[in-house]
Amino acid sequence: MKLNTIYILENNEPDRMGRKDPKSKSLVAFDMDDTLFHYKKKSEAKVHVLDKTGKRVQSLTNREYNNHKLEPGHKYDFSDFRSTHVFRKSAQPIHKMIRKLKAIHHNNKNVEIVTARSNMDKKNEFKKAMKGHGIDIDKVHFRRAGETGEESPAKAKHKVIDGLIRKHGYTKVHLYDDSEKNLEHFKKLKEKHPNVEFHAHHVHHDAKTGKVTIKTTKV
Repeated sequence: MKLNTIYILENNEPDRMGRKDPKSKSLVAFDMDDTLFHYKKKSEAKVHVLDKTGKRVQSLTNREYNNHKLEPGHKYDFSDFRSTHVFRKSAQPIHKMIRKLKAIHHNNKNVEIVTARSNMDKKNEFKKAMKGHGIDIDKVHFRRAGETGEESPAKAKHKVIDGLIRKHGYTKVHLYDDSEKNLEHFKKLKEKHPNVEFHAHHVHHDAKTGKVTIKTTKV
């Protein structure tokens, strides 16, 4: 299985980015949208729904998209979520979560960002934008689950994390995500990997107060 990062790794290329501790059997994964960043409402990236003629019939927020089902003949337009310009303009860091990511990574742990996004349009500019928020994606993998071809973010992330477990032999995996549906699919990985310990962390960020609460379930 080929897994994409902000750079496309060929199957025979060493996985040298993001594996801070190759000897560790633990992985800590973070969702991106509404987990590490929230967005200004007026300029928030949307997933647009197109009918079979290509006409835009609906626009979904990240949270709405997580639970949306396409009607027959419709398709998604992810152009906003591929736009580095839109990200720069609208992304607001959730400081508590970014501090947590950096602290875990600094503590010699294997940390990855597993996002439902696909390829960004300007990868070098996006890399600079992330570094401006303190996240170096030369060291923390940016896994684009949107490139898996799965029909939903939950299934896409499930597929990516399943592949990482098989590739690296992880025995303990954490996922921080704002979507309960994504976390439910994550916990189903226990059926495929009964000897792996899974920690599902449901992240809720109150944009008005800035308060972050995390509810953890272990399976």
